[in-house]
Parts: sequence; structure tokens; C-alpha cells
Amino acid sequence: MIKPSKYNKQLRHQLLNILVIVITIGWLLPIVWMFLNSFRNPTQTFYYGILPEKYTIINYIKLFKDKSILVAFRNSIIVSGSSALIDIILALLAGYGFSRFQFKGKHQLKFLLLIIRLYPGMILAITIFQLAGLLNIYDSLIPIVFLNALINLPFAVWMLQSTLDALPVDLEEAAWIDGISRLQGIFKIILPTITPSIVATFAFIFLLSWNEYLFAVTFIRSPEKQLVTLKIAENIGQYHIDFIGLMATGMLATLPLMIIFIWMQKYIVSGLAEGAVK
Repeated sequence: MIKPSKYNKQLRHQLLNILVIVITIGWLLPIVWMFLNSFRNPTQTFYYGILPEKYTIINYIKLFKDKSILVAFRNSIIVSGSSALIDIILALLAGYGFSRFQFKGKHQLKFLLLIIRLYPGMILAITIFQLAGLLNIYDSLIPIVFLNALINLPFAVWMLQSTLDALPVDLEEAAWIDGISRLQGIFKIILPTITPSIVATFAFIFLLSWNEYLFAVTFIRSPEKQLVTLKIAENIGQYHIDFIGLMATGMLATLPLMIIFIWMQKYIVSGLAEGAVK
């Protein structure tokens, strides 16, 4: 006979599983609907139903024939990857300093980083717009890379510092006793141990930079330097919106993000095992 307390625990567990399933379905339904309608025939409007009656790949064939979409993907990968890499390097240095050293103004500096994240992107874009004109780097990927890195740096610093705070200092002290310098200890002990957090932080910054639109539309004018977010926005005109093209381009734009997060999930497991062994 099942005890009442054990029965209540099982019931709460089942209800929690049902709630998670319902929330997951609620999140996935719009994505599935968008994916199915990206195969809708362009001649078939949405008045015929919320789902297509006939499916076709002509929308994706049209996208792949457009060389500018491939150029936009390349530019977005360069911008997102460069911004994430810059943030990881700076955040590792800053996070290690915040975690391992005590200095005057430490908390004020951390608060200043938080203010940078809360700073309105529009005002920041106007300021950097003038600077980009003076430095002759307007209509290039350079200001977008550094702006994305700047706006996402506080998140990376706080993320990696929290990980370093949870890492015992005894690991480094034991290595120092064995004759390893602080810098060698960072590369041989700290980095392998916090690899999962580094990969997760890189992936989230890549995602945030990939979806950024304001800086892209502010600093880019040449078609060969457009980002994928601008190619998605091209489906929205003044008098007409190509909903099917919008969905197809949007689904194609999510493909690199899916690859990144699938790779991240596998790498986190291997990173945890490697850090534990070392």
C-alpha cells in the first residue's frame, strides 16, 4: 500500500511533468507552425487555412539561388563569432580578477558594467555612428562587432565570474606548490575545468549578436555587407509583406543557431568530464 506522503510526492511529480510538457508544447507550436508554412505554395494565401494544403520547397530553392543570402549568413557568422570571442577573452580576464583579487572600487566597477548593459542601444548607436564616421569605418562590420561585444560583455563577465567563484582556490594553490605559475595554472587547471561555462557563454553571446538588428541597420548600407537580420526584414515592404518568404528566411536563419546549441550540448558533457579528470 502506498503511503499518503509518498502518493502526494508522486502526484506532484506527475503534475510537474505535465506542466513542463504543456509549456514545451506551447513554446514549440509557433515554431512548428512557422516551419510548416515556410513550405506553403506562394500562390496559396493564408485565407485557405492556417496550414498549407500543398507543400513545396520552392521557397527555399529561391533563397539558395539568391547569393546575397549566403553573403549575409557569412557576415552574421563573422560578426557573431568575433563578438563572442572578444567577450570570452575579456570576460575571462575580468572575471578572474573580480573572483581572485580584492581591490578598491571592485563593487563599483562591477556596478558600472551592469550600467553598460542597461544603456539604451539607440543612444549608443548614435554615439558610435559619429565615431565610425570620424574613423572611416562606417559601412563595415567593425563597429557592429565591437558594439555587440560591448553590450554583451557584462553578461559574460558576471557569468564567468560566478563560475570562478564556485571553483575552489585550493586547486590553484596546490598547483602553485608544485611549481606552476599563476598563468600556467589558469591555462592548465582553470580553463579545462570551466570549459562548459565558457562554451555556454560563447553560445549565448553568439545568439544575442546573431539576432541583433538595430546596429546592423544603422551601420550597414552596402548590400554585400548586410547581415541575416536585414535579409529577413527585406520581406517587409511598405505596402506588402511576404509572409511566406519571411517564414522561410526566418527558419533558414535559425539553422546555424540550432547547430551551435547542438554542438554546445555535446561539448558541455565532454568539458565536464575533461575538467573532472584533470
